[in-house]
Amino acid sequence: MSTTQVQHMTFTKYEKRGTKEYAYQLTSYRDKTTKQVKHKKKYLGVVIDKEKQIYQKTNTKTKNEKLILDFGDTYLINTFIQTHYKQLQTIFQEKTPTLTTLITYRLCQTSAMTHANTWYQGSYTQHLHKNINITSQRISEFLTELGDEQLYQTFFKQYLTTQTNQQPTNGVIIDTTSLPTQTHIPLTAWGRSGEEIDKQIRFLLVVNKDNSLPLYFRILPGNIVDVSSLCNTTEELKQYGVKSYFLCVDAGFFSKHNIVDLYNQGISFLTRLPASTSLYRELVETEVKGLESPVNVVRFGKRGLFVLQKKVELFGEVGFAYVVLDPERKGRESKRLILQTVDNDDGGEGVKRSGLRYDFLRCGVMVLVSSFEISREEVVPMYYLRQRAEVLFGFAKDDVGFLPLRVHREESVRGFLLLQFLCLIVFAHLKQELGVAFSVEEVLLIMRNLKCKVYEDEVIICEPNREQKDICKKLDIVVPKTLGI
Repeated sequence: MSTTQVQHMTFTKYEKRGTKEYAYQLTSYRDKTTKQVKHKKKYLGVVIDKEKQIYQKTNTKTKNEKLILDFGDTYLINTFIQTHYKQLQTIFQEKTPTLTTLITYRLCQTSAMTHANTWYQGSYTQHLHKNINITSQRISEFLTELGDEQLYQTFFKQYLTTQTNQQPTNGVIIDTTSLPTQTHIPLTAWGRSGEEIDKQIRFLLVVNKDNSLPLYFRILPGNIVDVSSLCNTTEELKQYGVKSYFLCVDAGFFSKHNIVDLYNQGISFLTRLPASTSLYRELVETEVKGLESPVNVVRFGKRGLFVLQKKVELFGEVGFAYVVLDPERKGRESKRLILQTVDNDDGGEGVKRSGLRYDFLRCGVMVLVSSFEISREEVVPMYYLRQRAEVLFGFAKDDVGFLPLRVHREESVRGFLLLQFLCLIVFAHLKQELGVAFSVEEVLLIMRNLKCKVYEDEVIICEPNREQKDICKKLDIVVPKTLGI
């Protein structure tokens, strides 16, 4: 047999492993070094019909990995949204994929919205919501569409109906915060934010007292004070079927007009009494001296407080005042006032110090007022329900630097805040589901480390670790091993 004949000789070999038989093509050739005949082996596939030489060749071994993407955090948020907020598709229809993508981005990242498209390219979201355009220009256009007044009202009508049907609202917490911005729209105005005066708009948030979930928001001009917004807010909530049986608001809402209006509407309330009112001064001067008594002791968490209840008149109506003294806070404020008094003395100490009697008396004192009687043990915890709104504000104000995207239309700002509001809903709901075991931020960081590998027609998810498994179990989310593209 010639060398040439050897080189072109081919035949089929079959190997049986388990229940399957596999076919291979062997080609003979002469090794020039050893002068021996050897065979090149080529896999043909699983034998389907040996006589007809029909084989099925799987392409698993020939697949090429295309890229590795962040998977766990985006998959968790998308699954959570699809499970708990199915009405989004009904309300926003063709806008839903882009909206869900932007909600996921804002929850997963602290970067400005201008970087959303870069994040999208490295996230599994690109396969969940394909061909989404989230460049800066398109985001601005999308937010304008999202801020349409009709769409805004449609969302709240359906959302609030769902919320009140699932769990009747026994009360709401209302609070406002300022959002400094350089946008040029009618809502922008100069206003005070703490000790600063900035160009700003006001963001009013309504939170469900029972489950801490955001219910509603309003955008107000930057120069509108809190007391002016309360009555209109309760009227708007009525339009959506929400009856505010109980309001917990900050001292900024206290005014004769607001208090009288709440009594007239039959809405119960609890608020802090501003220190500038005559009733506050009267209660401090008449009640604080005998307040530190064992009969007035209550516990608030790990703190001990003195609380005195007294029936009072609130603009012609019967109300209740609660004089609260915090000994720890009294010690801090008294120390600061003592040092200021000594440092500022320049003669005539007796006259000056006698005028500080009231200032020392009110150290550590807070006065709450309500339209109904509350037990001394419950009044402080009830008032501090407001912290729920403040926690949500803290999250909402992260990366508010997006506002200087140079949007100059009121619809764009309203669209941005509606997007932010939806993020708050998901954030608060996630926090509620996770309980005290994990924080939302911690969970998203842990889950981001769960990656996936993308091939031509399949996504393979890397093995989750124990912590990631615990999180998914807590949220009742099943992580698949593979996903199609």
